[in-house]
Amino acid sequence: MTDARMDLPPEVRVHVDVYLDAVRAAQLSAGLPGDEAAGIRDDLRAQIYDMLAARAAGRAPTVEDAEAVLAKLEPPEAYGPGVEGSGGAPPPRIAQPSATAPLSAAAPPKPKFSRTALIGLLGFLPVFLFCVLGVPVMFLGFRYQTAVLAAGPQFEQAPMASIHWAIICFAIIPLMGMLWTIVCGIAAIVQIRRAAGQITGLWLAVFDAVVFPILVLVVLVLGVLTCA
Repeated sequence: MTDARMDLPPEVRVHVDVYLDAVRAAQLSAGLPGDEAAGIRDDLRAQIYDMLAARAAGRAPTVEDAEAVLAKLEPPEAYGPGVEGSGGAPPPRIAQPSATAPLSAAAPPKPKFSRTALIGLLGFLPVFLFCVLGVPVMFLGFRYQTAVLAAGPQFEQAPMASIHWAIICFAIIPLMGMLWTIVCGIAAIVQIRRAAGQITGLWLAVFDAVVFPILVLVVLVLGVLTCA
């Protein structure tokens, strides 16, 4: 008698004994010789205690542990007559590995493209509208301003205020679009770095974050070189 057998709580030992008694009854029905039947039951008992000890991992086995271990074994009826031909030979005592092996791990999810980086592209829309609509309006405003100044100071006050407000409004639109794209690009870079490969699109996120600062820097450099 092993230590694991002696350490079994009574309610767990009852479950094991009930299973072994059912195996013994099936063996008697199959006409198995007594010595051979007893040897099979002893092997089963040792197998069950080893499985309980491995499952409990140092703690006292519970009824749930016993039920889980016994569920992995062949049912007691499998040791009865008519199994594997008319000879009544007992089947394997433990269920086949394919029946008890855990399911294979699910395939890792496919990486997704960064939505934040894609949303950052919306910042180009205000800039495009500014180039299509704002630049012509500003050009016409300067032409109108020149005409008003040529007409005299009595026509200057009201039109000049309206032109200035129009220029400010049209200038705010692209600035908001630029800020939107930069912020989305930086946020997308942070998300991709923290996603451990589950989010892709780093190249687009970097593009969103640096495209407008680079363009502004290029414009400033060209302006300085032009004025020099």
